[in-house]
Order: sequence, then C-alpha cells, then structure tokens
Amino acid sequence: MRRLQRYWRSTLIVIVFWTAFGAFLGSGMLSGTLFHRVATGLYYAGALFLLGGLDAGLPHDVNAPSTIILWVCYFVAPLLTASFVYDFIQARILNRIPRRLSGHTIICGLGRNGRLIYELARQSLPKNHPIVVIEQNEKNPHLQILEKDPSAWRIKNDFTQMPVLQSARVEQASRIIFSTNQDLENLNAVVALQSFASKHKKPAVFCHLGDLEMLDNFSRTLFREPAYERVHVFNGYQCATRRLMHRINSEKLLSDSGNVFILFGYGRFARMLFSHIARVTERTPADEIIIVTEKLASGYDLTALLSDHSETHPALGCHLHQPIIGDMHNPEIWEQLDSLLVNPEKRVIAFVCRDHDIANLDLAISIKLRGPQQLQKATFICRIYAHTVKEINEMLDHRLTPNQTHDVILFPLQAELKNAFDEEIFSAASASEAK
Repeated sequence: MRRLQRYWRSTLIVIVFWTAFGAFLGSGMLSGTLFHRVATGLYYAGALFLLGGLDAGLPHDVNAPSTIILWVCYFVAPLLTASFVYDFIQARILNRIPRRLSGHTIICGLGRNGRLIYELARQSLPKNHPIVVIEQNEKNPHLQILEKDPSAWRIKNDFTQMPVLQSARVEQASRIIFSTNQDLENLNAVVALQSFASKHKKPAVFCHLGDLEMLDNFSRTLFREPAYERVHVFNGYQCATRRLMHRINSEKLLSDSGNVFILFGYGRFARMLFSHIARVTERTPADEIIIVTEKLASGYDLTALLSDHSETHPALGCHLHQPIIGDMHNPEIWEQLDSLLVNPEKRVIAFVCRDHDIANLDLAISIKLRGPQQLQKATFICRIYAHTVKEINEMLDHRLTPNQTHDVILFPLQAELKNAFDEEIFSAASASEAK
C-alpha cells in the first residue's frame, strides 16, 4: 500500500497507456495488418502523453465502449504529463538553490527540534537570512512553514550523503545544524563533512546528540581534535533539564532534611533529569530517587548504579531504590510507592516525564485527589510540551482546589528547549564564527 502511494502516478501512467492501447485496437481507428495495427496503437497510446490526440485524431463512434474509454484517456494522459512538468519546475527550477548563495544556515532535519531551531533562526538572525532545510520526509507536517518563507529552500534528500550537502552549498554556508534525534546519522554526516576537502572556510557545525554517554565520549575524544574545532555538540534535553533543576534550587523547593525524587516514566527526558539529580554535589545520602515506569528501555540498565560498585559509573551521591515496574495509573502502584516514603520530614518532588501532556497532568491530578496520604503531599512537576493547550488549563481549574493547584507545576518543555537551543547554537554561533 505504501509503495502504491509513493508510485501512484507512475502506476496510473502504465494503466492509462495500456488502456489507451486496447481502446485504440477496439475503436476501428486502426487499419492494415495485425502488426501494423499493434505498432500504430502503441505509438498513438504513447503520443497521448506528449501530443494529445493530434496524431491519432478524434474518436468517432461515441456509443462504442472502447471510444468512451479512449476519450477518458485523451484527457487523463495530458493531465498526468502536466503534473510531472509542474513538479519538475517546482523542485528543479523554482526551488533551486542559488549558485552564489553564501553565508546561509543549513538545518538538517525538520522534526520537533529542527522546527524550533528554524523558528529561532528567523528570530535571532537578520531578516531574510537565507536558510536551507534538508528534509527527506514528504509528509512532514512542519514543511508548511517553509512554503511561506521566500528566503528558505528545501532539499528533499538524505543529508548524510556528501553530494546532498554540496547541493546545499555547504562550503559557502556560515553554519550547519544537524538537529535530528538519530545520533549515528548526525555523527556520520559530521565526519563526512569534516573529511570533505574544501578550499573555502568551513562552516560552524552544530551536532545534536541525544545519548548522554555518546555526547560525553565524543566531546572528550573525537571533537577535541583540531579538525573538529568548529564542531559544537549539544543536547537540548540536557540543557532544558539543567534549567529545570536550577529553577527548583532557586525557588527553594528542596528541604535540608532530605528529598525524595520520583520519576514517573524513564524516557530520554527522565534520564537527563536523573543524571542531574544523581550527580550534582548538593545531593547527600539522605536524598532518595525512585523510578516508576512501565518498562526500562534497553541500554539503560540500572543494575550497575544500584550496586554502587561499578567501575564505569561514579558512585551516586544519594540512595537509588529498585525501580517500580508497572502501570503508574494503578492505585496499587501508588500504594507501593507510598510505602517507600517512610520519613515524613523529607520533601517529595515527583517529575511526570512522559511524552504525553494530558496523561502527565491527569496522573498528577489523580494522585492529588485519590492517592495515598503521603504521596498526595508531593509537589508534582509535569513535563508539558505546549503550555497553552486549552485542555490543560481546564483540567487544572476544574479538578483541583487552589491549594492543590499550587503543588502542580507545569514545565513547558517547548519553551525551555527553544531557550536551550538558543543558548547552545545561536549564542555560541558568534564565538564559533570568530574563530
């Protein structure tokens, strides 16, 4: 089905061609020997796509079924040809990257990160600054923002291929940003770009790496080499969660008697939070971390951290409980979690970290209304991608009292990611371009 959707036009051309050929044979418009009729029918069927019916003439017997089918082919064939020509003009001529384009910004990938970076580029860089976006997915919903931008071009191709980067005039660009969550693809493109021999000054390169260990390893090894001096690796989630922990400290939400940090969900956002909570010098053995998740992703085994005797991981500055695996909306899980909160003097801060805004807030409200007593007292920080969603505001206003609402804090991830990307890319761009 997907292949048919991709090649629907080519499939339709084949169908129209052979339908027209059969209709010509049955229309009485061809004469002579069988070979002559077949050869003429093939020629006329192909000519419909280029010349219409100029060569073949018009069908006469309007009552014959073959003539009716032939009339349909007379109209459909030129329309298919016109659609091919239109797409060619759009892709190859109207959207062609100017040969003299220079000083532009290249964004590789227009996913969630890429769209935020594109918006930041429009806000931070001079008006009409040229931007080239390399995005392969034709169904990407964010492509609509490029259609209204006369200073933006889109290349539909794979940015990991060096010829594609060259088509974007990469040697004349001021910066190139690899924004996708596919770490290996981003790294392969960076390595290919740096090995590309060019007489021109290389652009500043910004590479997003989602894996923290990979980010740390490459920052200390490969990207310290002179050839990669203009490469800056960054992680938007790491920056955003760092800002969140700074906000918690600045607003004095922590207790000197100890704190219990609960992570509902253990995806990428939660793992970044975990790294900040567990490794900062302010943590003490009196602090605790509890992870509640439906499953632990492969490659993130907590066994080494729980043992406290790992050679590859430094010792944690606080106590890490065994993860609670199960449905976090289940009251039995709440009771199991509540049984671990044995010290009422400790401050309980629960981070609801999943990639589902409404479900995150619904969990926090449900525990506040129906959860165990000790757990109800927790401060809930909900990861919300879009802060202005109408349903979110209605849920807070109609289901919780003002006192309960005070203990439910929304963390607008989209806004924080945008601030993080601005800090990591455009604030750092001046320093990179000055080298």
